[in-house]
Amino acid sequence: MARKRKLDIKKYKKRLEQQRQELRQELRALEDQTSGRDRLSKQVATEDFDEAGGDAAADAVVRSQNLVIIENLRDMVDSVNEALRMIEKGTYGVCEVCGKNIPKKRLQALPYATMCTDCRARTGR
Repeated sequence: MARKRKLDIKKYKKRLEQQRQELRQELRALEDQTSGRDRLSKQVATEDFDEAGGDAAADAVVRSQNLVIIENLRDMVDSVNEALRMIEKGTYGVCEVCGKNIPKKRLQALPYATMCTDCRARTGR
């Protein structure tokens, strides 16, 4: 079991909340672009299809790539939300697999980490 240690929980919570806000904004913008709801996409799409039929294949590739990025952003938002729940439960910074403390350097690099480096490597997640 993990030893009690001092973590500046307020600092991590603020950073996670800020990261969640930034991810949500990025996600919203990408979803709007992919669905054609943003002004620039509508203008470009209109111009593309006005000239010799446009490049539908290239547009499909971009949309497909955007959908993968959107899914990754959603996963990151979920991870941030889980880290915030762990803060509320008082388990933030403790590996969910082995119960040891997650190194501070790892939390600084990846504040929504829920596993220590060793367990992360073993589980492959």
